[in-house]
This record gives sequence, C-alpha cells and structure tokens, in this order.
Amino acid sequence: MSAVVEPLVWLPLSEWFDPRNWTWRLPVVIGLSWLVVGYLVGSIRLQHRRPMRAVWRRITCWTVGVGMLGLALLSPLDEFGGLFFSWHMVQHLVLLYAAPVLLLGWPFAVLLWALPRRLRQAVGRALGRSSPGGRLLRVLTSPASALGAGIVSLWVWHFPPLYDAVLTRRWLHDIEHITFFLGALLYWWPLVGVPPVSGRFRTEGGRVFYLVLYGSQAGLLGALVTFWPGVLYHRYLVERALPADRLLADQAFGGLLMWLSGPVVVLLLSLLTLGRTVQHVAEGEVLVPH
Repeated sequence: MSAVVEPLVWLPLSEWFDPRNWTWRLPVVIGLSWLVVGYLVGSIRLQHRRPMRAVWRRITCWTVGVGMLGLALLSPLDEFGGLFFSWHMVQHLVLLYAAPVLLLGWPFAVLLWALPRRLRQAVGRALGRSSPGGRLLRVLTSPASALGAGIVSLWVWHFPPLYDAVLTRRWLHDIEHITFFLGALLYWWPLVGVPPVSGRFRTEGGRVFYLVLYGSQAGLLGALVTFWPGVLYHRYLVERALPADRLLADQAFGGLLMWLSGPVVVLLLSLLTLGRTVQHVAEGEVLVPH
C-alpha cells in the first residue's frame, strides 16, 4: 500500500472496499472458492436426497462465515497484522468468531455430499460411528478435548519467540492461522452441536461453565498483554522502527481487544444459555399438572 497506517488509527472505510488493498493470494482464493462452490453443490445434492429444514438459514450462516474468513485472510487485516499487534489481534478475533458461524451451516454433512460418490462413501465409512476415525472425532469434539485445543492454540501462538518467528516467515504465519482456526472450530463444536457430533453437554450449567472457563483464560491472556511493562514482540521494534512507547500503546490496545471481546461475548452467550434453561424449567412447571 502507498501509505502505512499508524498504530490505533482505523483505515478509512473506502480503503477496505478497494481491491488494490487486498492480498489476492492464490491458495487462499482457491480454498475459499472451493468452500463456496463445494457447499453449494453439497447443499443441492443433499436437498434432493434428504430435504432439510432451515436450509436457507444454514446457507446464510455459511456465506457469512466464508466472508469472515476472506476478511481475515485477504483484506488489509492480513497485511496490517504484520505491522501492528492490534491489527493482528483483530484478525485473530475474526477467525475465532468465524468458526461458530461456519458450524451453523452444518459443514460436515454438506461438504461430504459435495464429494464424488465413491470418495463420499469412503469418507463416510472412515468416519462412521463404529470406525476408528469416528471414535477419534468424538474424542476431539468432546468438551474436554475441544476446550484444551482452543486454549492451547490461543496461548501457544502468543508466546513471544514464536510470535516473532511468525512475523518473518510466511509459511509459519499460514500454519498459525490454520491451527488457530482449527482450534477455534474444535472449541465451538460442542457448543454449536452440529452433526456428526452433537449433544455433548448433559446440562446447561455445564455449557455455561465451559464458556466461562474459556472466557476467563482468554481474559487473563489479554490482561497480561495489556499491562505488560515492556514490548513483548520485539520484531515490531525491528520492522517498524517506532518509539517503544508507541508500540506499547498499540500492544496495550491489542491486549484490551483480547481482554474485553472474548469475555463479553462469552458472558452474553452464558446469559442466553441460562435464560433458555430458566424458560424450559418454567414451561415444565406450567405444563405439569398440580
């Protein structure tokens, strides 16, 4: 880009819609295109074979989710993430919250039907309920494993030496995004509860505890970054040649985004879950004869 933004300054809205400011990396474009085309093909085939309710709602969720991936990986967010910590955290948050939106589109079932018949049957057998692949999938999407994957993927990539290495190696940056997104998918899977694995929480209280536990550790990481007395990620000092106080301000802002956005969303989801539980209990009391 012709001009480099300063920390904490938002890019004008017109710049976001300028294709010249987007990084059209061929592997990412091909991958996102396949997600769109494959989902469309799978939806048509599955709808002809076994009509589903709320199909348009799922298609809408999938479209929005793929759009969020495009925003994170192709828009100026991707370039600015290498320049400023705060932008990198915005990019990570978009990836984190793209995961549940995509899961609401029932991707496993739909994308499975996008495959050729023989390959679809082979994948179905490999991930069948009694197969080793199916058992592994159930283990990975169990609340304990999924929560662990989400927490590890969050903390590992914010370890300063590894984070600095990501800023200088494109291939490592890609691995970071892939593993971070997969960790987010696993974390959200038990909460969204979509096929082939669903109904993993016995009580709504367990669901709330799961949300609060993740939100608490994310808030802790954000608070540590926000109040850390020095520059954590020294590669920004080398690349940007800005005064340390400017980088500290940007670092604090990025940490604040992590600190507040995760717990706030988790709190809202927890309240929604508790509200649904209270409603079900109240309805049960009304319906039970006295």
